[in-house]
Amino acid sequence: MDLEKIANEIRGGRRVVALTGAGISSAAGIPTFRGKNGLWERIDPEKFSLGFFKEKPEEWWSIAKNLFSPFIVARPTRAHYALSELERLGHLEAVITQNIDGLHQLAGSRNVIELHGNVMKLKCILCGMEYNLNDYIDDLNDDRLPICKRCGRVLKTGAVLFGEEIPKREYLLSIYYASVSDVMLVIGTSLEVEPAAALPSYALRNGARIIYINRDVSGVKDKGFIIVEGDSEIILPEIVKNIRGD
Repeated sequence: MDLEKIANEIRGGRRVVALTGAGISSAAGIPTFRGKNGLWERIDPEKFSLGFFKEKPEEWWSIAKNLFSPFIVARPTRAHYALSELERLGHLEAVITQNIDGLHQLAGSRNVIELHGNVMKLKCILCGMEYNLNDYIDDLNDDRLPICKRCGRVLKTGAVLFGEEIPKREYLLSIYYASVSDVMLVIGTSLEVEPAAALPSYALRNGARIIYINRDVSGVKDKGFIIVEGDSEIILPEIVKNIRGD
């Protein structure tokens, strides 16, 4: 579809919401978890479960600290900055993301709902204290466990693990924003993982137009979406240019 027409859809929307997945962060060097060459092809997903963390926190962190290295050095892509600019221009109300990298916030987006948590945060599952992963980098590099300063418990990543519930607040907010949207941008996600996979259906019930931007669109061709096949790194900045009239 003509990107100028897409820009007009967004410009004309009263409540525009974005739903993002791993594809928007691939250019930042963030590895995908599922699919070909995904992390779960190299690592047993069971070892990334809440139960395994509780049972063997030392082994869990010995695996996880290497997985987290790309997240620590990653920087936002042009697609992240484009969504931030849409928000600044008043054309994007919220970003709902399946990603755990925190790149939307680094790009300047302010209303971000992280369905699967944030790997750049740490949390104590005993007392609830939260910390920044960057404050524990030296400990991890020296093979020391990240320890809660309040209660002495080994800290858990802020990302949601297998066997752990999606944060209730974020879950309810994602349904709310999807349900009230009249335009939903779905970017870089195959829509295979719940609860994110169900969010476009909430938007459709409200009569929203779903604009689907992804390199692989084979799984959504029969869903009634407006499909834009390609790289969000290229497409989103062009849409923003159209909206601004550059």
